[in-house]
Amino acid sequence: MAKIISIGNQKGGCGKTTTSVNLAAGLALLGKTVLLVDMDPQGNASLTFGINIEDIHISIADILLDNDIEFKYNIFKKGPIHIAPSNPTLNLAEERLYSMTDRFKRLSFRLEEVRDRYDYIIIDCPPSIGVLTTNALMASDGVIIPVDVGFYALVGVRQFLAKIEDVKELNPKLELMGVVVTRYNERNVISREVLGKVKDAFGDKLFKTPIRHDVKLIEAPGHLKSVFEHSWRGRGAEDYLNFAKEVSKCKR
Repeated sequence: MAKIISIGNQKGGCGKTTTSVNLAAGLALLGKTVLLVDMDPQGNASLTFGINIEDIHISIADILLDNDIEFKYNIFKKGPIHIAPSNPTLNLAEERLYSMTDRFKRLSFRLEEVRDRYDYIIIDCPPSIGVLTTNALMASDGVIIPVDVGFYALVGVRQFLAKIEDVKELNPKLELMGVVVTRYNERNVISREVLGKVKDAFGDKLFKTPIRHDVKLIEAPGHLKSVFEHSWRGRGAEDYLNFAKEVSKCKR
């Protein structure tokens, strides 16, 4: 039975999709069966795995809206990783979901069809707090929040934490698994200062592995690859593999 983990942050540009993609790939390298669910209408996680999002016959939007479509028909396979892709039609689906009485439980309901096939289901949330993110949190056992080391690193995190607490009233099993620092540069004063602030704010909820700045992490999506495929010996690959090991050791 899969552990379902949402990767989310209300703030864009924090490494959310990069973390979703490379955590999924890292867990697969550790021998885990993984499904990555792309809940971002931009479809960047899907694009990273080489999926032509403009030519998807059945997207996650269709799965959310139509119970007659089996979830398996939305799944693409890339090696050991399975991907449930999205595209901009998810924006239209979001509008339609608001009229449904079970609008916040659609994803949870549909994932039950495939949950027993995987060790982990990773959900890439959109950079907003709305019905799509609520669906992800309602379906999840845990949440991981990527925080980049910039001046505005903690902007939006409090609102996202408040959203998690709201959802926990309806989904008591949901927990904050932790916060992962991204784009860390140990030579940079701001990076070190922000890391200290995050430690003060989250304590033992901060993952021990910061994801260091690595140009290979930026290049990899352009090559339609995870960082492991693009640069196995780089810092980004090393850090995301260590991060995946941390996640795999979290209580299930």
